[in-house]
Amino acid sequence: MNETGSSSVPVVLHFRGGRTERVFAPPEIDSARQTVVVQQENGSSVEVAFAELKAVFFLAQPDTAPAPIPGGSTLAVEFIDGELIRGITSGYNPSGSGFYLFPHDRSKNDRVFVVNSAVVSIDVEKL
Repeated sequence: MNETGSSSVPVVLHFRGGRTERVFAPPEIDSARQTVVVQQENGSSVEVAFAELKAVFFLAQPDTAPAPIPGGSTLAVEFIDGELIRGITSGYNPSGSGFYLFPHDRSKNDRVFVVNSAVVSIDVEKL
């Protein structure tokens, strides 16, 4: 699959150890699986466990309209490595595997799939 394929989109995996990797992933992550299957630039598919990930950043595409921002709460999400991201979500569930966050600054990332087990704290800034 490639950047123009309809069944995959460019993402950046952010691993818990600080490593990042640009790959292609399905446009929606099935959080019930606790993994995400990605395709690397060489065409090989790899299954990455949520236990290894901090978040999946869906890259903004200049030729594609951004995903619509749902109504919801504005959150400040602090990760185990100290990174802080602010954005809007309508799907946060503390007992779930993860949720989508639409960052306030969407110039680079259209949305972020946050892995709950990589989060230290979540502050609701606005309901």
